[in-house]
Amino acid sequence: MSDEHVPRDGTGGHKEIPGMFEGPILAPLVKLTFPIFFGMVFQILYNIVDTIWISRIDLADPSYVGGVGIVFPVFFFVIALASGIMIGTSSLVARSIGAKDKYVLDRTAESGLFIGLILAAVVLVLGYLFDERMLRLLGAKDDYFTHGLEYLRYILPAGAMMIVLDVFAGILMGEGLMKHIMYAMIISTMTNIALDPVFIFYLKMGVGGAGLATVVSQIVPFIYVFFLFQKKKTTVPIEWKPRNIKASIVKQIVIIGIPQSAGHISMAISFIFFNRLIMSIDPLALTAFSICGRFDYIILVPMLSFGSAMLTMIGQNFGRKNYRRVLDIWKVGLFTMLVVTAFLAGLLVLFASRIFPFFSTVDQVVRYAVLQTRIVEFSFVMGGIAIIAQSAFQGIGRALPGLVLTIIRIVGVSLPLAYILVYTTNLGIYGIWYGIIIGNVTSALVALFWVRKTFGSYIN
Repeated sequence: MSDEHVPRDGTGGHKEIPGMFEGPILAPLVKLTFPIFFGMVFQILYNIVDTIWISRIDLADPSYVGGVGIVFPVFFFVIALASGIMIGTSSLVARSIGAKDKYVLDRTAESGLFIGLILAAVVLVLGYLFDERMLRLLGAKDDYFTHGLEYLRYILPAGAMMIVLDVFAGILMGEGLMKHIMYAMIISTMTNIALDPVFIFYLKMGVGGAGLATVVSQIVPFIYVFFLFQKKKTTVPIEWKPRNIKASIVKQIVIIGIPQSAGHISMAISFIFFNRLIMSIDPLALTAFSICGRFDYIILVPMLSFGSAMLTMIGQNFGRKNYRRVLDIWKVGLFTMLVVTAFLAGLLVLFASRIFPFFSTVDQVVRYAVLQTRIVEFSFVMGGIAIIAQSAFQGIGRALPGLVLTIIRIVGVSLPLAYILVYTTNLGIYGIWYGIIIGNVTSALVALFWVRKTFGSYIN
């Protein structure tokens, strides 16, 4: 039996992860981080390969990649809902394990699924009712609108599946069973990569084929996770009994989940305005912005991976009232994240001129992408401080600070500053990039102060 395996017994026992509550922090942190990181690397691979296949529909026509990029804020909204329920569930499970609260653990799965199924239904109904209006709002027109609409209509069911799947992912994360999340990610990615060329080219479905491949790639890992719970490989059981749906537990998941989702939704809304602003400058800049967004995941993945591991460790130690260790986990996680992401940002900047010509033969698109990477990329390292601070706050059951940090970074600074710089100066696309940089730096400074003050108050 591996260290990560968590058995069920008659008392709902939980086998503690070595190093969780005492001893050196880096080793268990890395052990929890690596599976999430490795799984997300496969997702980056999917994003890159997906972009390659879509661009190969017609390399000389940027409306295919650009049209799919315009849909991103809509799908990001769905990701926001899924992320909220996953984080809310994970935080509750982690703290309950630390506190040895069997009552909550035995009723979390059904309560989380209740929320997930409702949200999935809402996404499908509203998505198909308002698909065209949403794309118009995002600034889509002509071929960008045509390709974006086709992609959106195919990919919506994948969003619904993602919401339900993330309920299970939240339970696994809270328990520290990161390897199963990794397996699910790998299964999803490999399925998508295999099916993309089949649906796009062999079946001649175009961008719709890319969307359909994503749908199937959500169904396959769902089956894997479903059987994982059926075989009782987790501390949190699922008995499929409606009586296990408890309003108090639903409330606790929602209290953490809503600010998380709201933060992501505010980002999605901001992308609407960013897209429209960039489109008004140059549609080719929007295509480059979309391509760069996929590569930004190379920086984002370590942040999210460390954040997931820190949420689990901080949550379980907070539930056990190991407050000084909670602060130590934050310090170790922060330093490690900064080193890793700075190194990766440097690689992107160094090889930008060689990477982006592979995704477009339009010289101006490549130029925009290379410049954006060289100017903006290192600021995302600073933005990562706010991202893992959000996870740290969620670990102690406080989600509002994370929402505030997101609003400061995007809505409060980056977006309004971008509009000011674009419309009151001659900076053009540079105004947008400078707005993003200043927003990342500002949120990092606020996050450092806020975490130190909050965590220190529990010790003092």
